[in-house]
Amino acid sequence: MKASIFIIYLSALKATRAACSRLNYTAEVEFLIQQGPRLTGSPAHNTVLDRIERTLTNLGLEVKSDNYTFEYITPASTANAPSLVVGSKEVEIASVFPYSGYTSDLGATGQLIHVPGPDPNWELARGNIAIVPITNPSLPFSVAFGTWDPAKRWVGNMTNPLIPTDMIGKTLPGAKKAGVKAVVFAWDDSISTGNAQKQYLPFKFPYADIPAVFTSGATSKDILAAAKSNSSATLTLRSEIVPNTPTRTIYAVVEGSNPKKSHDALLIVTHTDGTNVIEENGHIGVLQLAQDVATASPERTHVFVFTTGHLRMPAFTKSGKATTRWLNDHPEFWKGGVGQRRAIAALVIEHLGAVEFQENLSTNSYSSTGRVQPEVLYASTKELAAITEQQWRGADPGFTRVSKSSNMSQFGEGAALSDQEIPNISLVTGPLYLLAEWGGDEHDLVDLAALTRQVKSFQRLRKQLDAIDI
Repeated sequence: MKASIFIIYLSALKATRAACSRLNYTAEVEFLIQQGPRLTGSPAHNTVLDRIERTLTNLGLEVKSDNYTFEYITPASTANAPSLVVGSKEVEIASVFPYSGYTSDLGATGQLIHVPGPDPNWELARGNIAIVPITNPSLPFSVAFGTWDPAKRWVGNMTNPLIPTDMIGKTLPGAKKAGVKAVVFAWDDSISTGNAQKQYLPFKFPYADIPAVFTSGATSKDILAAAKSNSSATLTLRSEIVPNTPTRTIYAVVEGSNPKKSHDALLIVTHTDGTNVIEENGHIGVLQLAQDVATASPERTHVFVFTTGHLRMPAFTKSGKATTRWLNDHPEFWKGGVGQRRAIAALVIEHLGAVEFQENLSTNSYSSTGRVQPEVLYASTKELAAITEQQWRGADPGFTRVSKSSNMSQFGEGAALSDQEIPNISLVTGPLYLLAEWGGDEHDLVDLAALTRQVKSFQRLRKQLDAIDI
């Protein structure tokens, strides 16, 4: 009798603990909105990391940290706003090329020189300011995404400023080498002015030591016309390099309870730095899954990973993604050698609840459609694709499309797992504003009901991957 009462008591205690520690998705979203951009190593980013660590600790988990330092460049701010003056007229800057370079308070002054892309001859602008036109091309979805089910293939075309900025960003070191003082990348009419605003792009390149910005719309036309008339300009991009800036990746391990499976590992991954409430909110899903296993021991060992450096990859790894660094540093959790866990699968959670925005180039408008953004949901193997089709009821609960990487690459942190042949299911939906520091109300970007469905889908996937025989 006493034993039965004790068992009932333990069950009630566990249920109470689960209810008390269940994640409040609304509160997490509000917290992210309050922080604003969480650029790698910034105070806001550290605040998010502290909150995640505190939540894991409250779940009774031991939190471990990989601590790093890097050269942080303070972003533009109200006090140090970038400016571009052509002749005597200040013109609008759409965005700043992150970690390109900076100027003194006097700025960089020179003649505006039109340098055609996409492979600029930087010598044309030696000692001056280069103006490089840039296009946001419309590309077939099939170039970037395949699908496991041909009947659900991606159709039509896509545009995203991530692609052309990555392509042109590779050339910027050549401008420094050629003695160019500064670079202005001038978007043409292939992107709306709203979409071009405050894009944190490109973000994958080493520090170039040459200031660079983007313009759009009428400003691009005006500045190209000014270059034809041999006008001069001054670009002022004040910033500061802060050496030895700390940041960290945090992770927690929950040991498996099944002796036959506990040597297997299930990795559950996100990154923590971001620009807005969608990029990145994946920690909400990872924390929910951590809460699930903290109150009910899993069969397999679970490793919950919150990586830093997604928005400053060159500071932490020579290739791959931010998670590549963690994988390289911790083969004991996935590689399967002597004394090492074997990662049987990974769940990668990014960009939950994204609302779709579209632009109308004929009217230069950019606004919400009121719908959820079509999901980019990868499965790296046929077997995982079948499981995902069965368990996923996400942004659109009536339609699940499981993508596979194409000739281009796999977007998101899941690529780091695929590079190491770790089977993975990865959500990495890509709205147009994903890398933008949002100037409006960020509540407009997130659909909480869709976010909740996606997290519940990951909960079902985790349970099945924990129990499945491999």
